[in-house]
Amino acid sequence: MACRTPSVERVADKSVNAQNQLDKLTESVKAQRGTLLNEFETRVGENLKKARVSDGTLLGSNDYIKVEYSYEFSLDKIASVIKDTLKAIAVNKDSKSFQDAFSDEAVESYTDLVNSVSEAAKTKSTATASLSFSMNRLAPGIYAFLSATSASLLEEETFGNESITSTIIFYQLIYSIEDMQNQKQFDEAAIDIQNLMNMKRIQASYTDMLANGKMGIQEWMTRDEEAELAIQRLSARVDKRGFTNRTRVASRGMSENQRIVTAALERLNKMGEVYYPAVSILENRLELSYFN
Repeated sequence: MACRTPSVERVADKSVNAQNQLDKLTESVKAQRGTLLNEFETRVGENLKKARVSDGTLLGSNDYIKVEYSYEFSLDKIASVIKDTLKAIAVNKDSKSFQDAFSDEAVESYTDLVNSVSEAAKTKSTATASLSFSMNRLAPGIYAFLSATSASLLEEETFGNESITSTIIFYQLIYSIEDMQNQKQFDEAAIDIQNLMNMKRIQASYTDMLANGKMGIQEWMTRDEEAELAIQRLSARVDKRGFTNRTRVASRGMSENQRIVTAALERLNKMGEVYYPAVSILENRLELSYFN
């Protein structure tokens, strides 16, 4: 029968105790898997709802458990697995959205994001348990969700001064045609909004020309009406796309257009009653912050 010295016995006992402690820590995290997965999926659903996505399709998902010293805590290996998943999906998709989402640059950026979530979990791991959650829109129609939940154990006799961290990680990749369509509407609305603001700038320049005697009142009325009709058409298109309240940008004080029109209006008020129709229109617009 083999004989072990007291010091060897202590090492062996510590090894057995360490393994028991690690097993308990891992099992405690595993026992929470169902609850944590439910919480993760609930948050995914809530975030998709906020993003106005109701047709999310799962592209890929998985979960992992890691046990290590807190100072060694890293999701590098998991980031690598997710990176491979992204690339595998990219191979089977040829749309521009997928090409954008799964380009080498985008994949590297998402890998950095995965690591930042791991760092957040590491920072909080002095508590009994911690949770980190991330939602990232890789491209129009493609969302990546990640959560890391950690539990820590500190037992100096067994592990020294460093705590041991057990972490369970969930991730999902979601695809939405609806989100791609929303993005298309947003892009089109952005063009209309820019054109709308350009037309208002043109209206302001017409008013400046009128006040400086470079345009007659009849010509101003005709050109201003044409611009106003164009603005109404653009506004209607923007409203139809659901961006009704997003066409006016809050500003500190007056916009440049409003300053131009305000200065022109002061001059027009002194130029006689022939200009009163223009004065009435402009005063109403300024009161409504039309040019801001």
